[in-house]
Amino acid sequence: MTNVWMRFKLLLKCNRLIFLYTLLCISVANADGKNFRVIHSLYFGGFNFLESVTDFYATKSYYKISTESSTIGALNLVFDWRGIVNSAGKIKESRLIPSNYQSVGRWGEEMWITNLTYNQIGQIISTKVSPLPDVEEIIPLPLNPEIGAVDPLSFISQFVINATARARCKEEVVIFDGRRRYKLKIKEIGVKNFSKSPYNIFTGEALACGLKYIPLGGQRRRTYEPENANNLNIIYLAKPRPSAPRIPVNFSIDTNFGTLVGHLVKIESLGSSFR
Repeated sequence: MTNVWMRFKLLLKCNRLIFLYTLLCISVANADGKNFRVIHSLYFGGFNFLESVTDFYATKSYYKISTESSTIGALNLVFDWRGIVNSAGKIKESRLIPSNYQSVGRWGEEMWITNLTYNQIGQIISTKVSPLPDVEEIIPLPLNPEIGAVDPLSFISQFVINATARARCKEEVVIFDGRRRYKLKIKEIGVKNFSKSPYNIFTGEALACGLKYIPLGGQRRRTYEPENANNLNIIYLAKPRPSAPRIPVNFSIDTNFGTLVGHLVKIESLGSSFR
């Protein structure tokens, strides 16, 4: 039972990557100046165990993002996990400038909260976490870990701008999310054709972008093993419909126990659906 618990706990740690992907969806969607909902279903070993729903609300000057991921079905009775992320800020010249960010994770009766506050140009000026991490259980963080790093939202918005302008994906950046400091390396690795599937609403050609997550501090020693840093995660970008934005239609996340796969199952805009 302990081994199974640790496996699913490690899988759910992948939510940090899931959140990056869903933010990418919504950031691109905002190019049309509309409100969107994006839904992904996640599978492991062919078993649907988690759903991620992201809503984006925007005017010409302001935005609000809300992402909720949770275990579903029978698994929820045994491994009850839920993660909620909220962020709000300004929109200036097609760039998201966050003003506040909150991440709340709950596993059974355990809860983790992270709050980030930003200045007028989108730089982190305040970090509050609860509970405080046990320094003996985590990879040490450098002094002032936000220096030389960007927050997840700033990275996503810039990645979207660059990817849209170049129709390619190639980035290398250091990120600090309030608890963890890590490096992301993204590179273009080709294209893939998706055929009709009951799991995904997309068919056609998608751009494949490889993503590597390299821990630089703050990760839990017992749940993050060194070999994970070498795993290559893949995100596939495409337009699910001609009128839709370019978004992640599929992604895969390597773990020590197998591959977690995410499928786009729905995208809605202003009350209408592309499905």
